[in-house]
This record gives sequence, structure tokens and C-alpha cells, in this order.
Amino acid sequence: MDNNRQKNVQTVAVHVDSQNVTGFGFVAYTNSRVEKLRDEGRYDAAIKLKKYLRKFLNYLGKNEVPFKDFDALLMRNYHTWLKNQELGRNTISLYIRNLKRVYKLAVNDGLAADCNPFEGLDVSYRVKKYRYGLTLDEVKRLRDLDLSGESEMTVFARDIFLFTVYTKGMRSDDIFRLTSKNIKNGQLTYRQHVTGKEISLPWELAMQEIADRYKRKGSTLLFPVITAKSPHEQWIQYDGILHRINYNLKKLGEKIGLDYPLNLTVARHSWESMTKSVSISDLL
Repeated sequence: MDNNRQKNVQTVAVHVDSQNVTGFGFVAYTNSRVEKLRDEGRYDAAIKLKKYLRKFLNYLGKNEVPFKDFDALLMRNYHTWLKNQELGRNTISLYIRNLKRVYKLAVNDGLAADCNPFEGLDVSYRVKKYRYGLTLDEVKRLRDLDLSGESEMTVFARDIFLFTVYTKGMRSDDIFRLTSKNIKNGQLTYRQHVTGKEISLPWELAMQEIADRYKRKGSTLLFPVITAKSPHEQWIQYDGILHRINYNLKKLGEKIGLDYPLNLTVARHSWESMTKSVSISDLL
């Protein structure tokens, strides 16, 4: 076993010991991956993996399964059990795919046999048939909605949706990192948090009008909603705000007659599917 792999296994063993797990198997290893994600500040991924593991534990009815017993029969039975829970095809695929990802990591760490317990299981993602993306008319109807009497969060949700479209599908985690330093000489320039790619686009009056509504004395952030100091607390704030934005967008989507849930993903797809054929000036 090479030095890097030995180091990984030792790290996993520390996580396992810290959780007082008897015996070393798939569940203990998955918990170690959850802890590793938390250590890296990837809290959303950690919470999701923990959720997938809880579902698997519900099926198992016990707290551990040795790697030698993690076989094709177990996975086929789990797949059948999930279908009997009346879950959607994509949801079932998500649960299975994440177990598969963890198993491959265990193989790479030399802890599991290099075989395929998932052979024969179709865990591909099926693209949903409903439309994801507003038309130009729908964007304008959302923009022109009379929200007098609505909550501040409802107005904020609409503003962030529009800002996302106006900025050609900027992700919310990038929006909440923007400061006044990102705007210079009529251009908005920022580096994507996920990819590291630098993006530059015209800073339009409509963007400025939205940002002006959320100025806060003593803060350079355009949208000063993430105020915590520690990365974990920042993630908790971000996750909470994102849920409230999407909850209010769903209500706004119903107001303009949409037959599918409105959320920030729709805002990004709106730029991709609709605004490639129009200019920003058509939207403003």
C-alpha cells in the first residue's frame, strides 16, 4: 500500500474510532466521508450524504454491514425496497448512486473488494419533461408584480431572481459574495466560487437599483445577508436564506400562473434557454 493510501486509511480509522463503531464496514466508512466533507467545509454535501446513509440504515435495520457482505444481492434488494417506498425514479437513482460513489472511494482506499455490487442496476438520471426557464414575457410579469403588502423576504426573493437573470445566470453563492469592489468602470467582474473562472459583464442600471435597496452601512457587500464569521455558520445562514428565497419564489410563480415550481435554478435556466436570443436591454 503506497504512502498516500496508507495515510487515507489511517485518517478513516481515526474517524471510525471517534464514532465508537464496532467493526469496520461500509457504514463506518461512509460516516468517515461525512466527517471529511465537514472538515473541508462542504457542509451541504455532508448533510446530503448523511441523509442517503440514513435511508440505507432504515433498510438495513442494523448499524453496520461489513464490506464482504456489501454485494450485488444486497443492492438489488435495497433497490427493490426503495421502489416499494413509492419514491420517484430519479430519487431512487440518487440514493443508489451515492452509495456507489462511497464504495468506489473505499475500493481506492484498499478497504473494499474491487468488484461491482451495483451491476445491472439502472441508476441513470432521467431528465424531467417539464419546462425549466421563463419566457421574456414571464420575466417581465414577475418584474412588474405588485408586491405591496408582501413580506420583505418575498420582495428580496423576486429581486434576487431578477438579478440572477440580469447577470446571465449568476449563482446565488457568487451573488452573496459580491462587494462594491466587483463594480468598476461600468463592469461587474467576479470570479466564480465553484470554477474559479473570471466573469465580466456590463453593470446595468436595473442591477444597481436592486443593489441599492439592500445597502447596509458598514458593509461593502451588495447583498449583506451572510454575516457570520466561521465557514460553518456562513453555510448555515446561506442554506437558510436559500430555502426562504425558493419558498417565496414558489408562491410568486403561482401568482404569474406557472405550472411548475419557481426557484433560483429556474432563474439560471431562464438565461440559458431564453435570453440567449434577446439582449439584456429587452429584459430591463
